[in-house]
Amino acid sequence: MRKCLLASAILVPMIGTANAQSSVTLAGIVDGGIGFRTGASSNNSTQWAFQSGAVQTSQIVFSGTEDLGAGYSTYFYLASGFLLGNGAFTNARLPASSGTYIFDRGAWVGLKGSFGSVQLGRSYTPFADVLYRSDASGYANFASLSNTIYQNLTGITGAQYTWSNNAVKYLSPTFGGLSAELMQSLGGVAGDFAAGRVRSAAIFYSYGGFALNGAYLDANDPGGTSDDKLVARSFTVAAVYTGEHFKIGLDAANFKNPVLDTNQTFYSVGATYHLSPTNDIVADYTFLADKVADRDGSYVKLGIHHYLSKLTDLYAEGGIARNHSKGAVGIASVFPSSPGINQTGLMVGVRHFF
Repeated sequence: MRKCLLASAILVPMIGTANAQSSVTLAGIVDGGIGFRTGASSNNSTQWAFQSGAVQTSQIVFSGTEDLGAGYSTYFYLASGFLLGNGAFTNARLPASSGTYIFDRGAWVGLKGSFGSVQLGRSYTPFADVLYRSDASGYANFASLSNTIYQNLTGITGAQYTWSNNAVKYLSPTFGGLSAELMQSLGGVAGDFAAGRVRSAAIFYSYGGFALNGAYLDANDPGGTSDDKLVARSFTVAAVYTGEHFKIGLDAANFKNPVLDTNQTFYSVGATYHLSPTNDIVADYTFLADKVADRDGSYVKLGIHHYLSKLTDLYAEGGIARNHSKGAVGIASVFPSSPGINQTGLMVGVRHFF
């Protein structure tokens, strides 16, 4: 049951590049629970709250492929995130005043053939693809590699690290276990090609149970208002081993903002242990080393997932975040701590794939 569930989790963002079929598919994730957290504010208050998407953000996914013959196919992917607690759109984590973003979790159309795939639209960045595929503890919204892209000091948000608007993305075929991705997004500002530009590349290598992955991303000011200055330059490298009963991964991710002269590196180790056919234990430890100021910090988590079926699991995950005087790492990916505040948290919930 566990293998089917994890396969579903991996395929949700990649349905559009699966084997070509003339079909349209509706899929998605529904995830909700209850969470407890200390250090939830600058005055170190405690919080009990409903958790929408504690492990994975709830979303509805429409995807489809059409077989064009001769080994070619077209595909599309449209994903809309929502908050289970109130049914609202996640809206690309932007305020309502910025507009309504229906398909904020991805919206692209592509062509696939022996050359690989080319897709156009709001795509996952190669940088995010590497983090997702390298996180041995499940790339949760709680104390995982996801935290690194939301809690660094570069000039773009975690959502902008994950998805890039107006993007052209190329995914190569796999040759001898080696594949690559290239992406260029276009800012669309008349007379200024560099405004709001994002570039990213990734390489993946696998041999048996071993995998080595690496990625690079740089981004100019997303608003196009800072003389097209580079506000994010980031890279990550990871090694993963998958055995019969466990998976373990190591990752290092460096984030620099040349405008602010920040330089931070997250060092992570994560694992999943298959305790039984219906139970997994997950764990993660990440240390942030800040090379400029006393902003070092770390977080650790331990959790258990009990699979009721191929598509439904109950989970409980707990974590601790510790910070130096100016450190602000938090245990929940999209909620950093206030500077110098430590956190302890626990969440329990249910996740269902359809």
